[in-house]
Amino acid sequence: MQVALDELDIGLRESINDVRELLMHFRTRTNTDDIEQALQETLQKFKHQTGLSAHLQVHGEGLPLPADVQVQVLHVVQEALSNVRKHAGATQIEVRVQKGAQWQFTVQDDGIGFTPHHARSSTHIGLNIMQERAGRVGAQVKVHSSPGEGTTVSLVLPEHPVMQAAA
Repeated sequence: MQVALDELDIGLRESINDVRELLMHFRTRTNTDDIEQALQETLQKFKHQTGLSAHLQVHGEGLPLPADVQVQVLHVVQEALSNVRKHAGATQIEVRVQKGAQWQFTVQDDGIGFTPHHARSSTHIGLNIMQERAGRVGAQVKVHSSPGEGTTVSLVLPEHPVMQAAA
């Protein structure tokens, strides 16, 4: 009986933390036209909350992203970082940005990895949220992982990303 109560308590605490995190990300706004600064602030918060090593690398040149697109990008990156925190067992996280005609954002960790086809079910809300947010700006999310090899989440924007009309 006590084991069941302890498991229930752990599950409840995780759910509360997930709701808090979702509410915080729901209100995300960028205070700048510079996605690099917004990502740097996101990584600083992540490092402070987790104590993990996280670095940002930005390469290339490109026009600034529209503010509404930046918000969706930040949500995807935040969700990827949240998944690292909750599931990866990682010690190093790298966020890379490749500016250009097609921007690409990559979150890579050195964690335990997983088999991606097992994570595509409706119970894996984080991956579904990332796909939905990417779809709002016509982008694609790609997840590469294997057990013991860490995980890489890539967000590839179209050449001219714009918010899609709500369905």
